[in-house]
Amino acid sequence: MGIIKIFFLLPSKGKFLQNFANNDQLKAQAEQVWRQLDGLSPILLILTAVLGIGLAIYYYTGYNEKPGRHYKIQHWGLWAAIAFILSLIGTAVIEYVGIKTNIKTGLTSLYWLCAINNALYCLILYFLTSVVWCNLKFCRTNVYKFLKF
Repeated sequence: MGIIKIFFLLPSKGKFLQNFANNDQLKAQAEQVWRQLDGLSPILLILTAVLGIGLAIYYYTGYNEKPGRHYKIQHWGLWAAIAFILSLIGTAVIEYVGIKTNIKTGLTSLYWLCAINNALYCLILYFLTSVVWCNLKFCRTNVYKFLKF
């Protein structure tokens, strides 16, 4: 698919495969891991989009409908952190469950780099959704719109 290229924290395929250059069997398995990760990348990006956009919308709607003053930046930041952590953990779980391999070493850093990359994208989407929500008149909320231009 080639979608894996948008994960900027990951090493290139060639650099990743160099770790297994001394053993042809491990190199073939590492190529299979790379293909499986590339196949999972649309699912990982959907997870990121759902969490980043969904949790921002939840912050501006459902969470702020509850009693209390939730419009402080700390609450917004708390939900941003929750989005980051859920994306990080969700990505890691999907990778560990979805990638079948016999390779025992050298993959943990690849998985976590991908998970961190996905979590950063989630934060970006959370922020962009917040900016859009604060600047559109039909997006109703009782939150102080600190991102309003």
